[in-house]
Amino acid sequence: MGLSARVLRLLGASLVATLIVIGCAGPEASRAPIRLRLQVSLTADELNTFRPALQRIDDANPSWSVALEEVPQGSEVEKVTTLLAGNDMPDVLRLQGLTVQQWIRRDAFADLDDRIAGANLDLTDFYEGPLAQFRFDDSLWGIPDTATPEVVYYNTAVFADADIDPPTDQWTYEDMREAAVALTVDTQGRSPADEGFDSDSIERWGWNGGITYFWQNAFIKALGGDLCVNADCTEMDFTSAANREAFEWWVSLVRDDHAALHDPYGGSQTGVPGDPFLAGRAAMGSNGSFAIGQLNAAETVEYEIVPPFLGLDGTRYTPLSTNGYVMSAATEHPEEAWQLIAALVDAGFLGETWGQPGHGVPARRSAASSVIDDSHAPANQEAILTAMEAGEVFRPNTANAGSVFGATVDLFTQMNTGELEIADALAQIEAAANEALAPDRTE
Repeated sequence: MGLSARVLRLLGASLVATLIVIGCAGPEASRAPIRLRLQVSLTADELNTFRPALQRIDDANPSWSVALEEVPQGSEVEKVTTLLAGNDMPDVLRLQGLTVQQWIRRDAFADLDDRIAGANLDLTDFYEGPLAQFRFDDSLWGIPDTATPEVVYYNTAVFADADIDPPTDQWTYEDMREAAVALTVDTQGRSPADEGFDSDSIERWGWNGGITYFWQNAFIKALGGDLCVNADCTEMDFTSAANREAFEWWVSLVRDDHAALHDPYGGSQTGVPGDPFLAGRAAMGSNGSFAIGQLNAAETVEYEIVPPFLGLDGTRYTPLSTNGYVMSAATEHPEEAWQLIAALVDAGFLGETWGQPGHGVPARRSAASSVIDDSHAPANQEAILTAMEAGEVFRPNTANAGSVFGATVDLFTQMNTGELEIADALAQIEAAANEALAPDRTE
């Protein structure tokens, strides 16, 4: 009994010592992974690619795990605004670049400059257009992952039937105008230059739309103007001589030549809502590179693309939309959140997840060519990369930018249809735009 008691005492002391050692080592050896919340707003096709790719990132980083929070498309602004008000922001968010500035200016996100420098992330590998969407006060508050530039689409069958040489990468806007007028036909096959042409029964327009809203500054800059007075375009100019001349060029294409639409997307002229080029009702048009997928799926239009036309100064101007990642300023895990962002914008990840499936053009030059797929139309997909180099983000993109649309859209229509004289319309548009943007201006 004495020996047994002594053995039991020794075993007990050993067990206590073991538990003490385990208790000291346990937090390091068996700590649960840090949970990171990642919010995204993606289509079903994008999610099918994104989820497994994200899982591979998750598996490769056992010290943290990702909880994916999906927001329906179209609900992103409302969701982020609610989360910010409730102090419940996810650690990392993938947001549309057009909306991100309003929250950057409310200190919702972390300044990433020091982390970018510490990681030696090569920003020169990123296209400047997408990066610019996430800059404010000389700092970078997000990292873009994809962008969608606008390129020029043209109907190859229409050009061939009319025996007109198709667009090239050296075309100017005057080249476009000449072809657009010739390719516009009414239901009797007459063009605007023919006697008896009926502008009320146009069957096909030469170009898919005029300047119909305030976010089309690229087409004004191409003709020598610029709607933005300051860097973030919270002050706008529509009435300077250069801008008025550019508007007169575009309005006359719609109102006088009848070669472009004053309502390109509403369907009031074509009877089909959406881009008239995709509906076969325009011979040419500018649209985002995403339209390639739509055209290929529909298989109703024989088409090709070229880069944006050359402007008066020999430079290409085209808008692009962006998406990218931001880190919540309130995250409790900034190091891990940054590791997640860095993995999500890795060139290999961007090419595999976004470029190869055709969801978007990677915002990094080293991954951008992954979007090119020779197995489907168009043949000249290099035009997409040319447009990426030229692309500029939509401005203004501050909190009240959206309200400018509602305040001015009818004025654009009245200008294009001749209900308002160009000078009067531009003066009213300028006043309405600057009034709406006034709260967004910083000193």
